[in-house]
Amino acid sequence: MKLTTLLVITLLISFHLSGQTNDSTYQQYLLNNRDVPRRVNYSSDHRNIIKTDIISIAGGHLPIIWEHRFNDHFGFDAGPGLLLPYTFFDILGKGSRDAYPDFFPFVINPNFENKKLGISLRLEPKIYWNTEHQITALSHSNSISTFYNFKSYSNLSINEIGVAYTYIADFDKFTYQPSFALSYVVQTPFNDVSNVRYLGKPSDTLSSYGLPRISCFRLYFRLNLGYIF
Repeated sequence: MKLTTLLVITLLISFHLSGQTNDSTYQQYLLNNRDVPRRVNYSSDHRNIIKTDIISIAGGHLPIIWEHRFNDHFGFDAGPGLLLPYTFFDILGKGSRDAYPDFFPFVINPNFENKKLGISLRLEPKIYWNTEHQITALSHSNSISTFYNFKSYSNLSINEIGVAYTYIADFDKFTYQPSFALSYVVQTPFNDVSNVRYLGKPSDTLSSYGLPRISCFRLYFRLNLGYIF
């Protein structure tokens, strides 16, 4: 009886040790085999992005935007821009000016002229959510942000504040970011109140240039393309 009991205990211990060895061997295989796919949060690895707004370039504004992501939830956009000596209507031709609607959200002034270079500045804190952990290099997320834009033309300055929703698709070293923005714009013309970038309502008081400021709301689309590093 004692011999039988001792044999059973020995067999149980052997099976237990064998099971541990197999599990351990399998875990080492998973950890060390490069062919085994792993779930990777790529957005955590993407801390810095240089990007620009393709649609804005067509309208005569070349923004150079640096996006920094602190983590999967917080980040910001910031950077200067170059105001180019043309407008969207210069590209389409003069006939497009007469056909362009003048009601909200189409508040762009088709008669605005800009023949000189200028500068701009953009600041935009962002909150990210719904970041997906992907096995592939493609990751999707969303962001909501508030932003401030400043533009300095040769005959006009613009201050703009707003909010934006952005869909973000990162793939390898590139990012695709379409977004919708709603903003409030205040324009200060230097010489002629009719030569403003956006149609709007004149203020009751005059600026230091002796002209009323022109304000309006804008609803528009942005398309940022960038490089991740």
